[in-house]
Amino acid sequence: MDPIPPHNDQTDLVTAMLGGAISGAVTTALTYPFEYIKVTSQIENRGLIKVAAELPMNQVRPLFTGCGTLALGNALKGCSRMLVFNAMSNFMSSNERGQTSAPRVVTAGLLTGALESLWVIPFESMKTRLIENSMYLQGMKVELPGYAKTHDSSLGHHQQPQHTHSQSAHSRGTKTTKRPVNPGVVDSRNPRFKAIEYYKKYPSTTFPKIMKEIYATQGLRGFKQGSLMTIFRQCMNSMVWYSSYNSFQQLIDPTRDSITELELLGMGFASSCAVVAITQPIDLLKTRMQTRDYRIIYRDVMTYW
Repeated sequence: MDPIPPHNDQTDLVTAMLGGAISGAVTTALTYPFEYIKVTSQIENRGLIKVAAELPMNQVRPLFTGCGTLALGNALKGCSRMLVFNAMSNFMSSNERGQTSAPRVVTAGLLTGALESLWVIPFESMKTRLIENSMYLQGMKVELPGYAKTHDSSLGHHQQPQHTHSQSAHSRGTKTTKRPVNPGVVDSRNPRFKAIEYYKKYPSTTFPKIMKEIYATQGLRGFKQGSLMTIFRQCMNSMVWYSSYNSFQQLIDPTRDSITELELLGMGFASSCAVVAITQPIDLLKTRMQTRDYRIIYRDVMTYW
């Protein structure tokens, strides 16, 4: 089926949604090893890595860590993508025949990406954490940068000099000022401290366990980590893909009456290459914002190494 159906397409809603969901899940399963390798390369920071993770090339199963989580998210995205895009295109159509100009196609793709991001974000966050946990299980060790030395990455303890200083000042009766707390520092008095300690020793590698880990260590906030960057990436993905695909389609056959399956495959491949070329920097930022120690290591999206 043409990825952008004509305005007179009579495919019923249930069939379109089911086809999109199955397509999203199957595509994820077939390409996930490449996704795994991509995310591991984005998580690895040469300036912080003490010991790199050993990619299990002699095993297949570790390469599919987080596949089910991402497949579920892409199935939800796929079952609604065409429905949302067609609705947006028809809403902004310039005439009664449903024809839409190129700028309106770009806008429709942008809005589609923004809407589908709303239910993709938690699955993207869980997928990134699952892959990161598998890297720790494969021997990865990270050394914190100098400004984050108040927190030990492996033990989660504070350095003592700051605490000693406050005690000595209090014993002298001098007035002390409350210092700002680093948002990445784990307070041992926090009820989530034990959960953080536990999951550092026993990282989760399955969908039910990662849900429990994120909720126990970060609460509901953990499921929306990197939300703005994920929405930005999804918007750019949809905008670039739909505009590129529409341009190729107009170039080859504007009426879409004689497009062959090979031409469809070629247009989809070329559009996907355009998406990767343009959105890869955004995807890198999104991945690192969803890692476990993002608030400690990077502080904000403008911290590069």
